[in-house]
Amino acid sequence: MTDISKDDVEAFRASGQFDEAWYVNEYPDVKLSGIEPALHFLWIGRRLNRRSLPDGDVVSFTGEQHAVTPAADTTKKDRSATRFEKVRPKVERAIGLATRMAENSKAKLTGKSGKADPLIESQVFKVVQQSFDKDFYLTNYPDVEQAGVEPIQHYLRNGWLENRDPSLTFSTKYYLDNNPDVVDAGVNPFYHFLVTGRAEGRVGRHELGFRWDILSKLKPVAEQIAEYKSFRNPARLSDRRILAKALTDQLGQYAKLILSFSHDDYTHNIGGVQLLLRRELRELQARGLLQLHFFPIHPLPFLDVSGDTIELGVLLNGMEVGIFTAKDICAVFADLTLPETTFVIHSLLGHNVEQTISILKEAGAEFGYHWIHDYAALYNNYKLLRNDVEYCGLPREGTVAWDLCEFARADFSQADEFAKLFGQFKVEVLAPSEAALKIWKDSGLHDVHASRIVRHVELKEITSTPGRGSGYTPLKIGFLGYPADHKGWSVFQNLVLKLAEDTRYEFYHLGKSRRGGLPVEFCEVSASEAQPDLMRTAVAAVELDIALTWSIWPETFCLTAYEALAGGAALITNPCAGNIVDVIDQTGEGEIFADENALQHAFTSGNVMKYSRARRTVRRYDLNYSSVTLEVLD
Repeated sequence: MTDISKDDVEAFRASGQFDEAWYVNEYPDVKLSGIEPALHFLWIGRRLNRRSLPDGDVVSFTGEQHAVTPAADTTKKDRSATRFEKVRPKVERAIGLATRMAENSKAKLTGKSGKADPLIESQVFKVVQQSFDKDFYLTNYPDVEQAGVEPIQHYLRNGWLENRDPSLTFSTKYYLDNNPDVVDAGVNPFYHFLVTGRAEGRVGRHELGFRWDILSKLKPVAEQIAEYKSFRNPARLSDRRILAKALTDQLGQYAKLILSFSHDDYTHNIGGVQLLLRRELRELQARGLLQLHFFPIHPLPFLDVSGDTIELGVLLNGMEVGIFTAKDICAVFADLTLPETTFVIHSLLGHNVEQTISILKEAGAEFGYHWIHDYAALYNNYKLLRNDVEYCGLPREGTVAWDLCEFARADFSQADEFAKLFGQFKVEVLAPSEAALKIWKDSGLHDVHASRIVRHVELKEITSTPGRGSGYTPLKIGFLGYPADHKGWSVFQNLVLKLAEDTRYEFYHLGKSRRGGLPVEFCEVSASEAQPDLMRTAVAAVELDIALTWSIWPETFCLTAYEALAGGAALITNPCAGNIVDVIDQTGEGEIFADENALQHAFTSGNVMKYSRARRTVRRYDLNYSSVTLEVLD
């Protein structure tokens, strides 16, 4: 898990500097995390500026990667105290404000203040109401709608203390961080900006771009993992006899068993990998093969290297069997005679590699496949983004790029973990594109049995319609899929805001999870195994001229790019977008702009008007889907 030894933990307990009962009670997420409290403090708590004693100072995390016992290194302790003294006024001011407002909010919500809630009648409410974007708030913070709370009331009572934003054009965190007098006054930041700040020339949000937003919130990997684990509820494990019976009832009917691994339950979640797994299951059943699938009950965007027991959901031919540990699964395998067994790894995020290896060994598997759906096997950021904002190739240990990235500085290496797996089994790597396979090979990190390209879909041209050459209609630009930054949503959003008043353009979002606050036409599109071509149909129905596929990570495939082309749209992307770049090069359907400045210029100048359906030949395609691993499975 860490470089903290058992001796470190015991020495810390014996030092008199840690009150375990108080720590667990003060920070309830510790119990939920399943991490021993003293170890939790040394590994995570001090990074979160938590106290180890009721009357002790907050311990500022100094950035060292290795924990030491407080008594063993007074130099580090003194250095930490000095750093804390420098920021103590700001920390105390923020903590004091948050505490006062939280107490006031709790009194209002519970009715214990003894007074009527004046919020709705207040001048603050009336001013904020005029500029508050209810649609933006509800679509960006769905928990508010689920709780049945009036959005403005939520923002004024609690939302601003949680750094939530009242509209797309105002950043609560930015305003408070840059206006300490507003923090001192305890005034709602949006209200202050509307009545005073704006007239004084204060800025409601920065102009530094979405990457700055991501960087300002980025935390060390240990903290990210701790936060994910703090929200976990213990799963109820199933009796392993249930798994034994389910397998016993099925094994006699099959000559081959496929052990499959992914990051979540593909039968209940929607996404590209999930659709691939559903298609793969259908093909396996048609071929007469038995699939036993494993996924972690608790999601995590990293491998779990903690050594904690992973609770695995198990599906047998797509049907839920229960929740089991690797130990129980191995015990079941040991009591059964299994047929020839092959494994297919779609993702190991949330899994523990050593526990995975134990399952494969007990099943007698010697050979399997690893899909490059992402780059988790090469780097701790599965998108291969430096600090989650920029793709600059694979960072190398010992370089400045490595030293500057939070993911590289983590106390584990996913590449090293995957090397354990590749070192014990014959593994063939399957890449859905040349771009993905090139990055894999250029990394030089893993020695595998073989590698090949297996595309998820092929384009087959079915119609070609010449442009009309005349007539004017606004150019229709669309974003396809889930609105995620690494898929280019923020770039699309900024483009919409800059061109909102430009009558040459209309903007569309086709996909899931509508985001309010933008002048965008939303069309809900949710493809399924039964209806895989809904996105292509929607692109054609809307008559999109351009799909902005501005992924900031090297896409291993990107199905929406193929769906956009199939529906008659042209693609626009950047040089870092992986397979999207290759698709444009291969088809000639679109353009690759050097950066976001070039993209903005192309739209403000009107150069992109050449992609209007009226001005170009519109090609439509059929999408011929592969059978995924069945394309190569013997």
